[in-house]
Amino acid sequence: MSAMWQKSVVSMVAAGAVVLGTCGVASAEPTKLESKSDSKTTDDGWVLAVSATELSANPVPNLAASRFTREGFLSSKTTGTITGAGTAPVRTGYIEQGLQVGCAVDVSSGVTAGLAMTIGPSVGISLTGPNAGLNANIGPSISAQVKLGTITTIPLGKKDLEGARASVSTSNLHVKVDGCFGAVSIRSYSMLAASTATSDDSVYVYSEPTWL
Repeated sequence: MSAMWQKSVVSMVAAGAVVLGTCGVASAEPTKLESKSDSKTTDDGWVLAVSATELSANPVPNLAASRFTREGFLSSKTTGTITGAGTAPVRTGYIEQGLQVGCAVDVSSGVTAGLAMTIGPSVGISLTGPNAGLNANIGPSISAQVKLGTITTIPLGKKDLEGARASVSTSNLHVKVDGCFGAVSIRSYSMLAASTATSDDSVYVYSEPTWL
């Protein structure tokens, strides 16, 4: 390892240590985040509207007391509506709720992601709760991997619109990130998509980013 590379790594770890002192601290109550909403009118006249409400995040000290694990709980509600008088019938429509996770410094040398799988050098993310893995094939929990300096997007729940309105609600979703030293940022998203014979459209909203 070159002297320049060693110096770079030391600087990154030192920066992570500074952030570590301000992140992952337990809060007396969940931090409530501002609700978000947006809408758009499709080319064929339908009005798509999506909102993210009941947003909160609660970082807590991790049970393992590890400097390389972040733990917290997330709540969010996604609501989507399709209104108006479009010129073409809506063939399909659905809402989706998800989470985006970013890690500053990856210090893992290999993690086990559950389901008897061992993933190579990367940061492990685990999500568990009553709504984790809704409409997913991996059961009641979700695991994903995030590389250094990247943002990982994890769908949490998806629901088809059988009428003009649908919602997906997640309460106290357990979020655990292993193998990350320093800052772990999270941001939830909500999306509504609709398709007709003449148009495919989607609209997204994002929560304010917060820390674990």
